[in-house]
Amino acid sequence: MAAPTPGPASGPAVVVIGAGVVGAAVTYALARRGARVRCLDRAAAAGLGVTAVGFAAATAYRRFPSSYFALNRAGIAAHARWADELGGAAWWRPCGTLALSDEESHAGYLAQLREWGCDVRPLGRRAALLPEEGWIDAVPFTRRLLREAAALGADVRLGHAVREIDLDAGVVGCADGATFAADAVVNAAGSAADEIAAMAGARPFLGPARRSLMVHVRLDADVVRHVVRTPEISLRPDGGGRVVMRSDQVDRLLPEPPGGAGPGPDHGPDLEPDPDPEPGLVKDLLDRARRFEPLLGDAEVELAHVVAARCARDGLPSAGPLTARPGYHEAVASAGVTLAPVLGELLAERILTGRADPLLTPFTPDRFTASS
Repeated sequence: MAAPTPGPASGPAVVVIGAGVVGAAVTYALARRGARVRCLDRAAAAGLGVTAVGFAAATAYRRFPSSYFALNRAGIAAHARWADELGGAAWWRPCGTLALSDEESHAGYLAQLREWGCDVRPLGRRAALLPEEGWIDAVPFTRRLLREAAALGADVRLGHAVREIDLDAGVVGCADGATFAADAVVNAAGSAADEIAAMAGARPFLGPARRSLMVHVRLDADVVRHVVRTPEISLRPDGGGRVVMRSDQVDRLLPEPPGGAGPGPDHGPDLEPDPDPEPGLVKDLLDRARRFEPLLGDAEVELAHVVAARCARDGLPSAGPLTARPGYHEAVASAGVTLAPVLGELLAERILTGRADPLLTPFTPDRFTASS
């Protein structure tokens, strides 16, 4: 490698790989604490992939185990703090989650949420509102974080694919020949995180791609005012009469793509969405939405696509340092939109001070080995 380019600010030099919502949050959190931070991503624009087309609810509902629920609640609280700091009305939408279920166990689950400190407001026999929750307009949020980080001295370089990581020499190299000093590297590459891990000499940890049909519709009125969770379907408002919907039940019916799903040759936050889903499955999803709100039967479908993303093989975040590779950290999570600000805060604390927060202890990368 060539001699590394000096960093833009004071403090340790940190290279964050991936400019999705989690990478942007880590970059911002580091920059505001004085680190010499760079964010590198092969994409030419920020906020692409699943960051742009995912469900993007800020929720802790049905997040298990309790440690994961607590981390998601901390993520929601961090969103509210960051929105206050940055004037986040453009992306932070605390509309609450409306949870509906006829299952006998639902009342017990809601009681458990109260024991865990969650604000739960009953709405009749089968419904409850979780008013602290909401949704995130993820693209403006991601881009604002990167702009704020750059204003604080961070070097954000889009269109820069990482091709080499030498932790012993403290250098990260890109495909265009640029090299950068790195006292620490944060792998926030989402679905391509195993590729970045391999460059750093770390073990693979991702599971198979998870695919979900996302349908965006539009009506003349805002008929969905909360994030809605039912056994059949999940809905959320998207502003201007738009609604985003998905269903675990429909996702189980998705056919495997030809050749299977897997990450592309370059690192990036996500896999490419499939813009041509099976029409029968789109209709199935719309029928489920109509049963919740009949007016959704008249909605215009603006966008329907199958989103594929990969996360840690146990479905939980992998966040923090990997003991076997000093200087290497991971920041990968399936609930990245919810968790981004709290992961940013906690990783910045760990990298800059060495202090480990108990919230992250269950999600250490050390729980994975190459053979686990």
